[in-house]
Amino acid sequence: MEQAWLSADSYEVTSREGNPGVASVKMLFSGFHANLKARAAETAANLTKVEEASKAVTERRTVLYNRVVTRYHKAKLERADLARELEAVKAEAARVPQLEADLRAARAQCAESEEAGRAAAAKLKVADGELGRLRWLEENHLKELALLRTAEKEKVDDLRKRLHEVEKQRLALQEEVTTKSAELSATAKRWVEEIGSLDRGLAAAFPEEQDAALAAVGAARDARRRATGEGSAEYFTMEDYMASMAAHVEPITKLGWELRKAAEELIQLLWPAETLPQDLSNLIAWLERAPDRFLDWKESATRAGADMALSFVLSWYSEVDLGQLEYRRAGVEDALPAEIKTARLARACAIADFVDKGLFIPDPNPPSKDEDEEMEDEEAEDVPEDDPAAGSADAPPAGPHPAGA
Repeated sequence: MEQAWLSADSYEVTSREGNPGVASVKMLFSGFHANLKARAAETAANLTKVEEASKAVTERRTVLYNRVVTRYHKAKLERADLARELEAVKAEAARVPQLEADLRAARAQCAESEEAGRAAAAKLKVADGELGRLRWLEENHLKELALLRTAEKEKVDDLRKRLHEVEKQRLALQEEVTTKSAELSATAKRWVEEIGSLDRGLAAAFPEEQDAALAAVGAARDARRRATGEGSAEYFTMEDYMASMAAHVEPITKLGWELRKAAEELIQLLWPAETLPQDLSNLIAWLERAPDRFLDWKESATRAGADMALSFVLSWYSEVDLGQLEYRRAGVEDALPAEIKTARLARACAIADFVDKGLFIPDPNPPSKDEDEEMEDEEAEDVPEDDPAAGSADAPPAGPHPAGA
């Protein structure tokens, strides 16, 4: 049968559509051979794919193994970290009661906040009303601002006009200042001349201080030269005159103090019962009256001496009529011997020692105003006063001799 099969020329086949037919054996085996060859090639390709897949699986397994090992070590480290975190969580868990208490407090605060929120909402409502009122006020203010801008614009225009007028006044003042500056320069020049005259007067009044004044001027010039580099002028400047006068201040002050002290002593001597004036003007006024006061003291001294002489006479001759002693006999002075005059003068000096020279005796019968004017006129004409005793022939009555004489 096999031989018949091999020697057969054809065989029955069925098409894909199911129709029976006849095909040659050679064609059958050629198709089978081609099919086997195709399957062998496919099997070889699949084997290659299997080998490649095995190789890829091996590599993949190696990679996965390495990843597993890495992840194992990583998991081990993470487990240690988780253990530490667990300890931390346990510590945090121990704080849970405190956190719960804080939560309750926070809830209480939240309730308070809600209450405050409701209060704030009420305030917000009030604020909305206030905001509406403020907006209304803002509108009014804007209107007022517009009016103010208009008014300010008018003021600015007015100020511009006034500024223009002020500019005119400034120019006029500038011209006036220029004129005044020229006048002040002339005045300063005149002052320098007057101060120079005053300095020359001080130099003439205090020649012993002139060297010190010149030294002070030199020191002032040196100071200005060091400060400003200013050179020395040929003539004295205002600063030079001021330095010179400053050098004269101390001696003038000393002299003024001495003069005031002497004036106060003189016033205390001439007016012992009066209060010493403190201001200089009254002191000068009293000094102007000093010559007349000195004459009054001279008259007081004559009255005191005459009073003491009469006191001596009355102590021995109490019956003497003072009314008869108004005049002195004429020619008595010439008839007296020289030794009597000497003895009389010695006795007068002895009597003068009993007189209180510090006691001022005013004139009991002061002259009238007309008599004062006549006396001033006579003094102006240098007319000597007549001796009231000249030409009198009446002699004073002779008194009794002193007891025991």
